[in-house]
Amino acid sequence: MTAVASEPRAQTPAPTPHVSTTMTGLSWALVVMLVLAAILNYLDRQTLSTLGPTILDEFHLSKEQWGNITASFSLVYIFSSLLGGWWIDRVGVRNGLLISTLVWSIAAAGHAFAHSYHDLCFWRMMLALGEGPGAAALAKGMRRVMVPRLRDTGSALIGFGWAAGALLAPLIAGFIAEKAGWRGAFLATGGLCVLWIPMWAILAYRPAAPFRSGTVEIIAANDTGMRRLSLRSFAVWATVLGILCTVSPTVFINNFLPLYLKEVWHLQQFEITRMYWQPFLATDIGQLLGGLSVFVFVRWRWRYLDARTLVMTLGMVGAATILLARTADSGQHAMYWIDLSRLSFQAAYTVLGVYGIESVAENQTALMSGLMNATFSVCNYVLAPRLGRMVDQSHGYDGVLLMIAVLPIVGLVLWIVLSRLDQWRHDRQRLLAAPSAMG
Repeated sequence: MTAVASEPRAQTPAPTPHVSTTMTGLSWALVVMLVLAAILNYLDRQTLSTLGPTILDEFHLSKEQWGNITASFSLVYIFSSLLGGWWIDRVGVRNGLLISTLVWSIAAAGHAFAHSYHDLCFWRMMLALGEGPGAAALAKGMRRVMVPRLRDTGSALIGFGWAAGALLAPLIAGFIAEKAGWRGAFLATGGLCVLWIPMWAILAYRPAAPFRSGTVEIIAANDTGMRRLSLRSFAVWATVLGILCTVSPTVFINNFLPLYLKEVWHLQQFEITRMYWQPFLATDIGQLLGGLSVFVFVRWRWRYLDARTLVMTLGMVGAATILLARTADSGQHAMYWIDLSRLSFQAAYTVLGVYGIESVAENQTALMSGLMNATFSVCNYVLAPRLGRMVDQSHGYDGVLLMIAVLPIVGLVLWIVLSRLDQWRHDRQRLLAAPSAMG
């Protein structure tokens, strides 16, 4: 049963009321703009990975250097995501997302002017500087514009936008690179934000748009048992450790898959770009499948934790099918196993993310989201260069595939143990409180 409560007034003085009960035409237009921003966000982020084989050859980079380039993004993203939410709360969604999008679009286009390893690192860091606050603005914006019953749908739409951007990157950037070179691809994808910015300014700055700065009182849609975010919470540690152990498949797909296809299966850049969209389509399907599965099990009167445990177990174990890519007889055959692994993994990872968000009070959702994003970035920062070093030293990808198959299962075990401890603690406290309430 869902508990509906107002955000605590004690947090800030004299909040401005804005309680949405219906979705207007403007509301849906703003939703579309937020989803488009999410698409552009990941399109700009994934363009480098899409064009990786070409850039690697032109700059004569080692795999470890390539990992360092991707890690430079994650290093800045750790801090920009943690501080980005605080900044967005101060300047408001409409100003914050506008500025963030402008910064990351300039940084994305700036990759076209890179002439060295250090230039690429610089532009990746600038991209992270814009995209960190941008992610916080997307989450806060969707929460404000959506009525409570549609907020889960809104969150899924943002996730869809990110995956769609990653899916479109090889199609758009790859096509433009064939016609105008890799530098032209960066200029074009970064320039797409120029089309989005004026539309955002027209819609988001209307008086009726709930994106102004300051405090806005909204109706919260949360499950019962909301708690303050605390490092003593088993649920918080279940989420953080789960993410730390399960990010490795995403690091591989986002940063090394094109290189794997080139070096193991000897595919050309144009062949890679025509295949690289597949795992991102699988990502979209997987996240929808994971969320829908939990919904169905709960409708069958399962507890949320039991439903999420089943979905996560099937997903994380299913993700190990990436090892079967070693048995493939062609690059496309290998991609089929990678796609299946990605679909399974994303179903589980989506449920892990929802578990983390639901483990804290409603007014700390953004803080928890920032913590999760920062955890992801820490893992990417640590893993990306190490995966590159493993490939350089072993002259192959077998060890990398084994690691990214096993680590999610380790994360699953940690999550199951800690989430069950959290549930046991919660049930025990409720039982101890029951006699007092009766008395």
